[in-house]
Amino acid sequence: MNNIFEKLTNQMTEAIESGISLALHSQNPEVDNIHILWGLVTNTNSVLNQALNKMNVDKTAIELELKSAANNLPKSSGVTKETIKISRNVASSLQKAEAYATSLGDKYIAVDTWLIANLDDFKNYLGKYLDVMELKKTLEAIRGGKQITDKSGDENLEALSKYGVNLTEKALNGELDPVIGRDEEIQRMMQILIRKTKN
Repeated sequence: MNNIFEKLTNQMTEAIESGISLALHSQNPEVDNIHILWGLVTNTNSVLNQALNKMNVDKTAIELELKSAANNLPKSSGVTKETIKISRNVASSLQKAEAYATSLGDKYIAVDTWLIANLDDFKNYLGKYLDVMELKKTLEAIRGGKQITDKSGDENLEALSKYGVNLTEKALNGELDPVIGRDEEIQRMMQILIRKTKN
């Protein structure tokens, strides 16, 4: 099982760490999938959060639902970071995600692979607020067929759409600035303006 933790992307590791802190706060002796889901929903940079934003889903309601579910799990008063354990559900979900990641040709287990591989288990918590199949499609669209080959793989999934501009899409929608692609005309205009300021 320890070997599987080395195959997690940074975002997935962060989600588990956030889950551990929620479990400690709720005095749960085991970290469950509920805790990890909460960690993903509360992380504004997570792939799940991006998908929920695209779907216009109320993240606060999901966050509260997961926190409430964590409070209803068995409690133990002497829980520390050293004594807390990973539940069988988490171990099973990571194994499913590893198998799914391998089928996609990924070298690491990303957030989207963990979510998609375990969507049936998460229906109880997410199904009230969104269409689970639509979430799967949105996660697949965010990935765009890319493979996760390093630990920061899921952080790079939306980099192009986040920091770039799709000129083809803008041209098709008639939103393209008419100045783009007119380098010669702009250069000639600059020469005329510079000449006028000199005179």
